[in-house]
Amino acid sequence: MHTSQSQWSRLLLVEGVPGVGKSTLLDALLRAYVRQRPARQLRTLLHLTQAHTYGPLAPAEDVGTLTRADALAHLDLVVRGLEWAVAALASERTPKLFVLVDTLHLTHCHRPGAVRWPDVVPIDARLAAAGCRLVFVQARRETLRARALARSGTQFLEDYARPRWGPSDDDVVGGLVREQAEMLQQLAATRMPTLVLDAEDPLDRSLEAASRFWLERP
Repeated sequence: MHTSQSQWSRLLLVEGVPGVGKSTLLDALLRAYVRQRPARQLRTLLHLTQAHTYGPLAPAEDVGTLTRADALAHLDLVVRGLEWAVAALASERTPKLFVLVDTLHLTHCHRPGAVRWPDVVPIDARLAAAGCRLVFVQARRETLRARALARSGTQFLEDYARPRWGPSDDDVVGGLVREQAEMLQQLAATRMPTLVLDAEDPLDRSLEAASRFWLERP
């Protein structure tokens, strides 16, 4: 991907463990962008939720048939779509494409976990070449505990977290803490520009920082 193509796009990937506020931040970014644009000046705006980035793998994950090849094929499909959208702007002279993505390859290394970081290094490099940036939302142990256990009775807690990490509340919190630490290690290896936000910060502060990181370029 040539710089002359990717400079007319603004791609942002948001990652983090469950419960840190990724969806809340993405919703705020989306609404702020639309609200701030003048009439008739909305450009191509794409928001890929987990229905696209993770959901298509869920049926095979649930029955235990998901393979590494299937997971990589899905990631390739998502990235090829983004690459096409970026490359189509080669003749433009102002930014025309604005993309928000709710989790992708970092999350896939853990959920559903059919791939590992070495498997997705090429995906990471392609996203970087397309001009994608990455926001990682992290939280303290106490925050992870409060938010995870507040989801008592939910599919995430009862069907995913407890079977995966153990039946007790401490097991679940420990699993989230370990997953976050592993994701931060992967974050250190990404080729994308990164911004780390704290889940404990006020939403308006995180929104301002993430919006500037997404939309502004030197």
